[in-house]
Amino acid sequence: MIPAEMAVQLRAGDVVKVRQGKYTGNLFVVVATEGESRAFITDGKKYSTNKPKKKNVMHLQRTQINLEDVAGRVAGGKPLDNGWLIQRISTVSSNGSTSCIQGG
Repeated sequence: MIPAEMAVQLRAGDVVKVRQGKYTGNLFVVVATEGESRAFITDGKKYSTNKPKKKNVMHLQRTQINLEDVAGRVAGGKPLDNGWLIQRISTVSSNGSTSCIQGG
């Protein structure tokens, strides 16, 4: 179990940067969590919305961005479209507003 002070609290719609693994430095969106230690992330390309990647939260760095429309779709049980998600992530990354919250 992860100590509370080290845990990164993630929720659906959070934009995260991968810190460890094959896609280090890439931006993804959290679509679900599994307990406090795992998050399901997708970017619409490498990991589609139908098959998100399960990732240890300690290997993710949360940015200060939450895509509320993604969170709303997930909470409402509406499907996410890969093309739409790719556009949302590219908008975030092109704005350069990816300052990160330290943790994890």
